[in-house]
Amino acid sequence: MTAGLLSYASWAGLARLLLVPLLLSICAPPLSAVADEQGDAIKLVETVRQAALVLGHGGPAEAQLRSISAAFDGKGIAQAVLGTRWRSASADDRAAVIDALLYAIAHGLADKLERTQDKTFTVLGTKTLANGDTLVRSEFRRRLHGPTSVDWRVRRCRGQLCIGDVFVDGGSVTVRQRDRIGQILAGNGGSIPALVVDLRKGRV
Repeated sequence: MTAGLLSYASWAGLARLLLVPLLLSICAPPLSAVADEQGDAIKLVETVRQAALVLGHGGPAEAQLRSISAAFDGKGIAQAVLGTRWRSASADDRAAVIDALLYAIAHGLADKLERTQDKTFTVLGTKTLANGDTLVRSEFRRRLHGPTSVDWRVRRCRGQLCIGDVFVDGGSVTVRQRDRIGQILAGNGGSIPALVVDLRKGRV
């Protein structure tokens, strides 16, 4: 009886040892796929940086704004920024906020990056986060300034990679926008059209 129990326990233990690696191999994405995703995330960040540089140097604004807007998860950022107000906003107000937020983000990046050059911008590496997002870590240097860290949170949206947030020196752009926009809405009676005007004029 004891021998039988030991035998069963031994087989059960062996089965677990064999099953765990098998499940991990099935559930975990191939290393090559992870590397490709991280490489594509870096390319997306570089595309946004180049567009922001052109915009910051007075290049064709419309084309660069389109390029930057397409790279960001505008809807996700707008939902995070508006919070509970998103649910009660009309479709037109939602679309206007998304466009105005992306406009503000694009010009904010242009202001920060306009005096940088290729040799002063460095991608430090990538990291896969617990929820599957990719964090692209970078830094840039400006004359008379120390290095500024800029981390880009890249995720899948609309069937492609997009940027869900940017962290400048550890601070989330989305959180900063959320806090500032909350103050503006509290002061203007909750008017989203007035908020859009403020975003377009660079007041946020």
